[in-house]
Amino acid sequence: MSKQLVVSADDFGFSRAYSAGNIRVVTEGVATVLALMSNMEAAPYAVDLRNRYAPHVEMSLHVNFVQGRPVSDPEDIPSLVNGEGAFYRSSAWRGDDPSDPKCVGDVYPTYEDLKRETEAQIERFRELTGSYPLHFEGHSTMTEPMRDAFRDIAAERGIHCSVQEPFGTDRMRSCSEMNIKGFMDILNRGCSVEDWLSGTFDVVACPYDIAILHFHPGYIDQFVLDNTSLTLPRCRDLETLCDPRVREWIDGQGIELVGYSALYR
Repeated sequence: MSKQLVVSADDFGFSRAYSAGNIRVVTEGVATVLALMSNMEAAPYAVDLRNRYAPHVEMSLHVNFVQGRPVSDPEDIPSLVNGEGAFYRSSAWRGDDPSDPKCVGDVYPTYEDLKRETEAQIERFRELTGSYPLHFEGHSTMTEPMRDAFRDIAAERGIHCSVQEPFGTDRMRSCSEMNIKGFMDILNRGCSVEDWLSGTFDVVACPYDIAILHFHPGYIDQFVLDNTSLTLPRCRDLETLCDPRVREWIDGQGIELVGYSALYR
């Protein structure tokens, strides 16, 4: 079997303009999956774009605890929300790694609240798309209670997730596991064609049959500017993933672009 690669366009539904860029990268570029933030206000608009312009493209669930408002009643998940019922931003969280520059606060949501809201976002995904996701992963931050909640939900529902124990066989994992610092550096600046041509992503060297790469390709609008520090790198990801040299490199390596459904075959 040739190496297979999932290229995920993360944060689908984050904003209207950003979602339009996501559609471009799955129709003109090499992205194979749209990772939907089902709780966001623009999520229905994003799903409508996909249904009209890219109905063949799979959607996964990008579970989000740090942007916008929850799907659950805020009173049911008190450790996740502020006094206005909106999610705490990631900077307010306390990370498991004291050196994490992103999570510098003291908010540490409970397993129970994380599991409840993840389940709610899975159900919202089904309401928006008509089916349950084949895969889910977390957005922006990760803690041990979140890992535990994700693993339990994956086992209970039979849905693959990014942090679970091997699904059936050890066949699918993110390339970032081999070089997390390098991947974070690329995330913060946006990927380049040279990153692909030089083998920076280690796709071929990835020890799993199905490798996963996550990017943030999209256009910027005022909502993006007001709600995240990750701005220009999104545009760089978009242009790089639509560059024909990237597809030529993938084809030249004998890599097959797939969605998460490949894991269930």
